[in-house]
Amino acid sequence: MKPARPLYLAHTQPGFEAIAVEEAQQQLDRVKIDSTYSVGDKNGMLLFRHSSDVDDALELRTIEDLFVVVADIDNLPTSREGLQHLEYLVNQAPNFEQGLNLLRQARPNRRIGGKLSFRVVSRQIERAAYRRVDAQRAVERGISMRGDHKWRLAEDNAIELWLTLLPGRALLALRLSDEQMRHRPYQVAHLSASLRPSAAAALCWLTEPQPDDVFLDPMCGAGTLLIERAELGQYRALEGGDIRDEAVAAALRNIGPRYKPIRVQKWDATQLPLDAGSISAAGVNLPFGRQIGTTQENRVLYPAFLREMTRVLQPKSRLAVLTSDMRTFDEALRRTRDLAKQTTYRVQILGQPAMVYLIERR
Repeated sequence: MKPARPLYLAHTQPGFEAIAVEEAQQQLDRVKIDSTYSVGDKNGMLLFRHSSDVDDALELRTIEDLFVVVADIDNLPTSREGLQHLEYLVNQAPNFEQGLNLLRQARPNRRIGGKLSFRVVSRQIERAAYRRVDAQRAVERGISMRGDHKWRLAEDNAIELWLTLLPGRALLALRLSDEQMRHRPYQVAHLSASLRPSAAAALCWLTEPQPDDVFLDPMCGAGTLLIERAELGQYRALEGGDIRDEAVAAALRNIGPRYKPIRVQKWDATQLPLDAGSISAAGVNLPFGRQIGTTQENRVLYPAFLREMTRVLQPKSRLAVLTSDMRTFDEALRRTRDLAKQTTYRVQILGQPAMVYLIERR
């Protein structure tokens, strides 16, 4: 009997899991989506199977971490006896070796065999008679007593297993990705309120990247959106800028000599030095009016910005926008005749409710 395809678990920024579904379906072979979850303000989760190599899944840019599920437990009792069930089922789970084989493929330079050091990270969304730490210890006992390897609880250089207790479902997943999936190597200069790379990639993905794109980020900050668009595929040119000198300097430092042709300059996003209709796709992380700017300033900025987008965008081109000042943006967009809202995604950025807008130039 052919073994079942591995069940992968991906973490995203909260609310971005729906966009990650779209990327996975287009980038991987024979994808089957199992489910998506939102884990409070911590992250989104996507569960899926696919027929591509694990390396292909590690290339997804809208996700922050990749795991393989080694134990998938339905209807775990919420009473104290649930801890005994959890310990036993983890001890007997048949998919540990499959997970370890994928970890060997994902990290070929890491020796995995003989004595295995491990640590467990636990999160609890389901209400139960036991605490999160109690469930974590039950999992640790179950793994320690497995007969397939010599398992040793440790902190340093350990295999990470994440336990997530959802309503009606417990997932134990082995982490395949490393820190570079979340913290991209190009990030050498940082600014406050900078967008996380996975969220920037999600905005770029929504614009449906094309090889002949002239892509614009009119408020580029540290350049994350521009870099993520470059990493998603071919383009004709990248245009970016910011009104702040320190932002332009940070973007140029992060970009370095890569991603040509690219141009970053100091400018006012409401008066861009660009020809009308010269841009085929755009993405922007607008000032939320908290760390940067104020709500009062946004009431002036947002309408002027949208008018300028109407001028520089080609007909039928796409604009992806992130903001937490939804009321101001909705009103400004309603008054901008030539921009049409296609869809929205409720997300959270640093625990703060926000919205991703996908907009089309009429």
